Amino acid sequence: MIQSIYSSISFLILVMLVSACGSENSSAGTAAASTEQKTQIVQVVNPIKKTFTEGALITGSAEPNQQVMLYAMESGYVQTMHKDIGDAVRKGDVIASLENPQISGDFQEKNAMLASKKSTYERLKSTYETTPAITPLQLVETAEGEYLSLKAAVDAAQNRLSKLKVRAPFSGIITQRYLDKGALVQSGLSQSNPQALVQIQETNPVRIKIPLPAADMAGAGVGMDVTVAFPVLSDETIKAKITRTSGVLDASSKTMQIEIDIPNKDGRIKPGMYAKVQFLDVFKEDVLSLPTKAKSIEKEGAFLYAVKDNKVMRIPLEIGLSSKDYFEVLNSDVDEKTAFIVEGKGLVKDGQSVAPKFK
Repeated sequence: MIQSIYSSISFLILVMLVSACGSENSSAGTAAASTEQKTQIVQVVNPIKKTFTEGALITGSAEPNQQVMLYAMESGYVQTMHKDIGDAVRKGDVIASLENPQISGDFQEKNAMLASKKSTYERLKSTYETTPAITPLQLVETAEGEYLSLKAAVDAAQNRLSKLKVRAPFSGIITQRYLDKGALVQSGLSQSNPQALVQIQETNPVRIKIPLPAADMAGAGVGMDVTVAFPVLSDETIKAKITRTSGVLDASSKTMQIEIDIPNKDGRIKPGMYAKVQFLDVFKEDVLSLPTKAKSIEKEGAFLYAVKDNKVMRIPLEIGLSSKDYFEVLNSDVDEKTAFIVEGKGLVKDGQSVAPKFK
C-alpha cells in the first residue's frame, strides 16, 4: 500500500517537471518570434549623380512693344472714324479723316496761282532761248523765282492737306477711342492741350518688364537664357533671352529693369498679364543627390536616416541645390554607396536594427 502511494507521488512529480520544461521552451520560442517580428523592413536608396540649375524667380508684367496716344497734326472736324476699339491696323492705315475748309481752300487757291506762274515762266524762258536780244534775262529769272516759290507753297499746302488723314504710325491694335464724327480736333503740333483720337498698341512682340533686385543681378545681361511663364495661360512656359537691360539700379527700389521681347503672333499674351521669369544663374553637373522622400524635417532641422550594418544612423542634412524631385547632398561623409531610408523613416529611430531593402 505504502509503495503504491510513493509510486503515485513520483509520477505526479515527473509530470510536473515535464510540463515546466515544455512551458519554458514555449516561452523562449515566443520571445524569439517576437524579436524577429520587431525587425523593421525599410526601403532604401543610394545617392546618384545629377545636374542642377537654380536661379531667381521674379514676377514681371507683359507690356506692348510700343504704345502711343495718336493726335492729329492739323486742326479740323472729324469727318470719319475708320477704326474702333479692338481693330487691328497696319502701318499707314487711315484711322480718321478730318475736314478743314481753310486748309482745303488755301491749297486750291495756291494750286491755281501756280498754273499761271508756271505758264508765265515757261513762255518767257522759251522766248529768251529763241530771241535773247528782246527778252531780258532778269525778267526770266524773276518769273522763275516766283514760280518756284509758289510751287514750294503749294507743296506745303498739300502736305497740310494730307495731314487731315490720321494714319497708324505702326502695326497694332486700337485699344482706346476718344472722339466721334463731328468732333473738333486741335492740332497736336501747335496746341498745348489737344485731344487724342485713339490709343494704339503694338502687341507683337510683347515686352516683359522685370524689376530685378540687386542681389540677383549678378550675371544678368543681354542674351542670358530665361524661362517665362504666364499663370493665366496655365503656366505655359516659353524659353527666351534677355533682350535689353537698363544697366543701372533704380534709386528708390534698388532694382534694375530687365526687358524680354516675346513673339505674339496669335495675340494670346495680353498686355497687363503677370509673368513669372526664371533666371537660371547657377549650374552644377554630376553632384550627389537624393530623392526628396529621403529628407526628414524635424524640430532641430533637416535630417537623413542612413542604414549601416543594418543599423539606423540619424544624420544632420547639409543641402545644396534642389529641384522638384531631388536635392543636392553636401555632407562630406556621404558617398554613392551609402544607403538612405526613403520609406519607413517614421517607424524607426536612431540605432534601431532594420532590414533594408533597395527600392
